[in-house]
Amino acid sequence: MIKKIFLAFLAITLVLIGTGLIMMGYFFTHPSSIFNAIDSVTTKLTEGEAYEETEEYFLPGIKSLEFLSEQTNIEVLPYDEPNLKVQVSGKIPHFERGPFLFQTGEGSALSLEIKEPIASNWVHININGRNSQLSSDSRLTAKIYLPKRYLGNLTIETNEGEVKFFSSKDKMYEFDLQSLTGSIKNQEPSIDPKILNPANVSKVKITTNSGNILIEN
Repeated sequence: MIKKIFLAFLAITLVLIGTGLIMMGYFFTHPSSIFNAIDSVTTKLTEGEAYEETEEYFLPGIKSLEFLSEQTNIEVLPYDEPNLKVQVSGKIPHFERGPFLFQTGEGSALSLEIKEPIASNWVHININGRNSQLSSDSRLTAKIYLPKRYLGNLTIETNEGEVKFFSSKDKMYEFDLQSLTGSIKNQEPSIDPKILNPANVSKVKITTNSGNILIEN
C-alpha cells in the first residue's frame, strides 16, 4: 500500500516537473507570447473604473471657501441655487473606494479637500530584458457649483490639476491668479475700480504649480 502511494506521488511529481520544463521551454522560446499575455492581464488591473461623488454644503454664515487638491482638475460654475454643490467624478483604480471629498474648517470658514486615489497604481514587468510599465488611467474632475449670491472669499490650491473658472455676468470678481509653470488666461473683462462697491466684489485666489488656469465669462 505504501509502495503504491509512493509510486503515485512520484508519478505526480514527475508530471509536474515535466509540465514545468515544457512551460519553461515555451517561455524561453516564445517570450513575446508570455509577455503579451501578462501585459493584457496587467492592463485590465490598471484600467480605471467609473466613479462619482456629490455633496452639498450650506453657505449661510460662511465668509471663506477653500478647495485643496493634488492633481484633480477643478471647474467652478455659477448657479442660482443657495447651497454649494461639489461633484467629483471620473475614473479611479480598481480596489480603491471613496469618498475622496473631505470637509474641515470651523466657524465662518469652510475648507474642502480632495484626496485622490493612490497615484502609484502601476505595474512594472521585465521579461528577458523587455520592460513594460503600466500606470492606471484614473483621473478625477471636481465640478464646484458656486451660488451666485455668495460674496465671500474663494481660494483654490492645486499642484498639478487644471482650474477653469466660469464667472457669472451678474457678479464682479477680484482675481489673484498664480501658476509656476502652467499658463494663465483671464478672459474676464476689466472693470473700472472707481465704480466698484467692495461689498459686491468676490475675491478669488487660484494657485497651482504646473496646472493651467482659465477664467471664462
